[in-house]
Amino acid sequence: MYESFYNLRHAPFPASPDPAALVIYGDLGTQLGELAGCLTSGQGIAVLTGPPGSGKTICTLAMIRDLTTSLTGICLRTGHFEEPAGLLKCILHGLGRPYQQLDDQDLRLAVADAILGLPNNVQGILLAVDEAHRLALPVLEELRGLTNLDSNGRPLVRLLLAGQCELEEQLADPQLDGLNQRVRAQARVSPLTRAESQNYLVSRIRFAGGVPQQVMTDDALELLAIVCDGSPRCLNHLADASLQRGAWAAERPITRGQVLDALTESRRLPLRFNEPGRNTTNQTPNQTPNQVTGQTVTNPTPDSDPQTTPVSSIEMTETDDGYCAVEVGADTPQTKNTQIENTQIENTPETAPGAGIAWDLAASRDAERPPQNPNSETQTPTDPAVDVTEYDVVLPEVDTPHAEHPTPKPHAGMSSRLRGAVGRASQDVQTD
Repeated sequence: MYESFYNLRHAPFPASPDPAALVIYGDLGTQLGELAGCLTSGQGIAVLTGPPGSGKTICTLAMIRDLTTSLTGICLRTGHFEEPAGLLKCILHGLGRPYQQLDDQDLRLAVADAILGLPNNVQGILLAVDEAHRLALPVLEELRGLTNLDSNGRPLVRLLLAGQCELEEQLADPQLDGLNQRVRAQARVSPLTRAESQNYLVSRIRFAGGVPQQVMTDDALELLAIVCDGSPRCLNHLADASLQRGAWAAERPITRGQVLDALTESRRLPLRFNEPGRNTTNQTPNQTPNQVTGQTVTNPTPDSDPQTTPVSSIEMTETDDGYCAVEVGADTPQTKNTQIENTQIENTPETAPGAGIAWDLAASRDAERPPQNPNSETQTPTDPAVDVTEYDVVLPEVDTPHAEHPTPKPHAGMSSRLRGAVGRASQDVQTD
């Protein structure tokens, strides 16, 4: 549709996988080489897994294309087999043998005869099953039985299972120990990085006979790599949609604007794309929005801010009555020189010191105390010795039943001091 406009020989991003257009990235070549070595030598079963849209099918087709010089290749593109009979019929169809009006045992014998009757120059069959994570347990057991076919010690069935990551968990089922123990090579297709995504797009354009700089700008390539999040399927779809929009608008090369327009249209489809602005801000990890003003506040770290006040000490002492008194220092840690971008927080009632405190013990005590008449001769004495930073913690004895707990003794902390102050005030009143 748009190939002639961009001077391309064919579509660079077709919907159907083309093994000739396979792009090797990262350690994919090494992993595919291990699978190929396992299949050609007949050492065991090869397993290829990966997330949806990661390119498992094109890798499977490439293996069938490259390894069928001495093997007969059969690729089953679907794993929708509820019963072993459906699998056996597909294998007979791939071998060009009749398969109608046969029961399970007849199908099994027909498959064995077809494989054993291969020409002498053919070492066996390469059976690749795509979407293998959909296979039922009886079908997987049938595949294991096919791998038992051999000729003079040479295995005749080389099995490649390709599927999503659930296949790995399915093979770990104890009911499939016989199949799982025969796996000799396993590879997982990983998502592309952003650099690999851009190289993937450039390689596809070159494979189609085009000049990448004349087809897409660097900004368009970068945006495609960001929003597709390493999925070759998403890259193919969005790049193809961008080329179509550019051809309709008679604009080339493709710019960031065409990609954004194609992304807006593609969001109606069940494909997953990242937001264009994701991970593009320069906000540092220690910057958090202020809950009061909404401005970004930089939170200094202990290593970067040497002016942070030291943390106050917490002391625990034992009183005369056997309890533990925990004394917390009054100098709570306060971070100095807090940097606030483009704003300065005022001491409003919400932001004033102590705004986060639910209640003040000393203030509440003064509020509950009845007002004193200055002309009265009787004055309630104050107790300046009461320290609001002292608290009492009662620690029960270990391994003591609840019913046997002794009656707690009077506290020697703040409560007992308050009671002492009240008692002394009563004695002074009686003396007067």
